[in-house]
Amino acid sequence: MLLAKHLKWGKAAALAVTLLSGCIPYPREKPAYIDLCESEHTFSVNGPDGKHDIVLETYLYDHQIPARNVSEKRSSFTIPKKQGPEARPEFYVQLIAYNKGRQRPSRPGSKGLPPVPIMLDARTAYLDLGEGKRVNARPEIFLNTTSFPYDFPDDRMEYSRPSPYDINSDEVHRNIPRITNNDDYGSAYVVFTIYNRYANEKWTIHLSELEIAGQKITVPPLKLCYQPTQKWIGIEPLMRP
Repeated sequence: MLLAKHLKWGKAAALAVTLLSGCIPYPREKPAYIDLCESEHTFSVNGPDGKHDIVLETYLYDHQIPARNVSEKRSSFTIPKKQGPEARPEFYVQLIAYNKGRQRPSRPGSKGLPPVPIMLDARTAYLDLGEGKRVNARPEIFLNTTSFPYDFPDDRMEYSRPSPYDINSDEVHRNIPRITNNDDYGSAYVVFTIYNRYANEKWTIHLSELEIAGQKITVPPLKLCYQPTQKWIGIEPLMRP
């Protein structure tokens, strides 16, 4: 009884201090969403010129965009341009691939290791929907442009490249948007012809293989996970400037 009374007074005192400091508790919430279970993969490859450490970052969203709803951190990628109910944004995965220590083309004059070609063939990629169903990827690799402030693919076909394509090329890494998942290296995208809002935890992305220094490297399946709603109490000022 006495302990409960002390706890009650303690909460009241904390609230009083918060109010006197000019702030009020404010309930916050981050809605549930679907994301990749794991985003970074590393590989070690022995080539004719020695060992190479390769990094492959994978994302479904531009996580640096300041938005409460994670779905707002994603592009409305639509090819071909359609009207009406068929104009639905397609599902895509963002890939940032580089050898560790690679020279950064976005920063002219910067020092670093020469690039190691990382070849990806989107014609072998597919999306496993579960229950024996699958959707093949579009055969092209898509790039972003610095005309966008965000890390999104450009859905104009002039920004697509035929497979197989070097996703560690200078062309990819020169284009780094202002708000991005990686400030040093650019992105390439694999697109699947299915409405992106259908995404669920049953889906698994299969990129098949990367060809690095003449070797075939299998990319682990990219599983999707359900991220539940998060709730917490934040602090808001009573008066804003």
